[in-house]
Amino acid sequence: KPFWLKQPFWLRVPLGRLRDELVASRLPRPMLVLRARQLALQRLADGGRRGVATSAARLGGHPPYMHMPPAPPPEFEPDGTPKKYPLHQPIWDHGYDWEHWALMPAGVFHTVYYGDFAQDYPPYWAWLQKFPMWVVTPFLTLWAITTMVVFQNAGSIGIKPKRYTIEWMQATKERERQENTNPVTRYLDRRRTERGGTWIAQYNLPWHPYWIWMTQSHDPDYPEYYLPKPGSPHLHYTDSLTTPFVKDE
Repeated sequence: KPFWLKQPFWLRVPLGRLRDELVASRLPRPMLVLRARQLALQRLADGGRRGVATSAARLGGHPPYMHMPPAPPPEFEPDGTPKKYPLHQPIWDHGYDWEHWALMPAGVFHTVYYGDFAQDYPPYWAWLQKFPMWVVTPFLTLWAITTMVVFQNAGSIGIKPKRYTIEWMQATKERERQENTNPVTRYLDRRRTERGGTWIAQYNLPWHPYWIWMTQSHDPDYPEYYLPKPGSPHLHYTDSLTTPFVKDE
């Protein structure tokens, strides 16, 4: 008999597992990871089932933070004076005195209690952070998107591409009329409008970044497509396909 079967029963199980681990040590690495996972699950089964909040992080658990601890107590010198630490940063006196405390992870098994103070920030950041994050985030997002749009298109200010002149857009609509472009889209838009008041973006919003300074941009080379002001950039669902967009000379 193998030597572990000759041992007392209370010693057989640890020796049997040791045998299994020794055998597993000669297996490929993926098998080692699988064996380690099986052993971890077996230990959980031997000790009873445990919940997520009471299991270690390495076994898929994570104790939730239900209550925040209070602020740390003040510290004093032996003579009773408040203890001071050297601070190599400015302290702002702008009238804001908020404090934000939070538990921050420190490594794997520890946390630190981290505090943000209004006096550590310039007046503009202190004013901004006095509001909750859910209040400030939409405004910051809108400001960031607006700034990006303005800066990305700043190099195009004053540029008037010929393809966006009134006559060229009318010529584009004439080509779409002759080729019967997007008939299904126009049919669906017409059906949606028949069901009630429906605002369709493609017929109302500008579709190129030059529209602000191109409201009176004409191309004299194509007078047959002249219009006093810009129309819709493409065929509208109300446009007739039997009427050309070319003006009679």
